[in-house]
Amino acid sequence: MRGFTGKEKVAVIQLMLILIGVTVVFFTCTATAQALLQVGTQAPEFSLKDIEGKEASLSQYSKSRGVALLFWSTWSANSPKALKKFEAFYRKYKDRGIQVIAINADNQALSNEDVEKLKKLVKDLDLTFPILLDRGLKTFHEYSTIALPSTVIISEGKIAYELAGLPLVGTEDMFDFLLVMAGEPPRKKFEPKYRPRHDAIADAGLARGFVKKKKYEMAYPLFLKAIEKDPQFTLPYIELAKLYETEGRNAEAEGILKKALSTGPENVVAASELGYLLAKTGRLQEATEILGKAAKVNSYTPAHYYLAYALGMGGRLKESLSAFEQALSLNPFEPTTYMLRAEVYEKHKMMKESASDYRKALELILKIKG
Repeated sequence: MRGFTGKEKVAVIQLMLILIGVTVVFFTCTATAQALLQVGTQAPEFSLKDIEGKEASLSQYSKSRGVALLFWSTWSANSPKALKKFEAFYRKYKDRGIQVIAINADNQALSNEDVEKLKKLVKDLDLTFPILLDRGLKTFHEYSTIALPSTVIISEGKIAYELAGLPLVGTEDMFDFLLVMAGEPPRKKFEPKYRPRHDAIADAGLARGFVKKKKYEMAYPLFLKAIEKDPQFTLPYIELAKLYETEGRNAEAEGILKKALSTGPENVVAASELGYLLAKTGRLQEATEILGKAAKVNSYTPAHYYLAYALGMGGRLKESLSAFEQALSLNPFEPTTYMLRAEVYEKHKMMKESASDYRKALELILKIKG
């Protein structure tokens, strides 16, 4: 912290100490973005108001064949495209038991003026499905949303499909999935979506409960059991790796993440976490290669901010800041992005920017926890 003045140094140290304490608790309450809400896991209940102030909840649509939740925002370039696609589908298949719900995640707070703008957009796009306002972004975080737009399809109370962003092929596959759910034949050969084994989900859930209570010795065997029961289930690998890291067992964390990749080489979540681990332990070139590939696969935000971190710590500041902006364009509400960028700024002696990002990260973490 050589570039800070005395007062700045004290302020930043205080911020970092608070951040360390908060993020330890934050880790025990959450996990790596989309890994937690994999297909087959229970969909979190929510109750939100629509743009007219009427209450709506997930449970009121429990009799539907399927519920498609579309998380979107006005600042996301692809959100209007997603809204239009879902409107066309909804008009055709709403009588087949498919419910579409759009959840707006523009910001932590929405003014009356913001709501009026949303109403105008809804009118301009001629949307007929419910538009709910996620004030405080509680539902956004409970669904571990990593990019906007993002879609989560729910069937019988459980996650049946998830898609971050609006990639061309991924979007086509998702609508094929919805067509089958509506009783129509798919437009191309349809591959059933992978679902983790129920007993593996149960073991991983129990292990996470022990992690929250810091009973790590009881969590380890349960995560390992979950992996043994279902080697394709990403969650226990990621959580186990993070637990190893918490106890300074980096070699074991690296090993379990590589094992996850060996069962699914296209596993962006595992690749991203492995790349970040390598970056933190100084293997920056290897980390950049892994993360660069992961960032190209889809709109998985952590791949972008981990890549940005690796680039920045490796001295490639311009590329790093560009990658951070890409991450923020997908999800500006993720505190990790600001924390990692603060570290990069600090390394490059950009102390004012570093302090600002530490404050922003703390602000977001406290809002998520509150």
